[in-house]
Amino acid sequence: MYWFLLFLGVAVVWAIVLFLLARKLWGQSKALAREVGAAQAKLEAAQRAPADSAMEDAEAKVGSRA
Repeated sequence: MYWFLLFLGVAVVWAIVLFLLARKLWGQSKALAREVGAAQAKLEAAQRAPADSAMEDAEAKVGSRA
């Protein structure tokens, strides 16, 4: 009986650890998906912008560094 309770206790601890790890991984994957979505939206917005204004922005950034 003692061995069974010990096994049960170890199984419960492992189940809790696995649950906490899965929850942490789930949160990280949701955050990563959010970041990918934001980056994709930013990329699409940049691609929709006219090429001339993008060139002017790039030249302005280079000019401001000098």
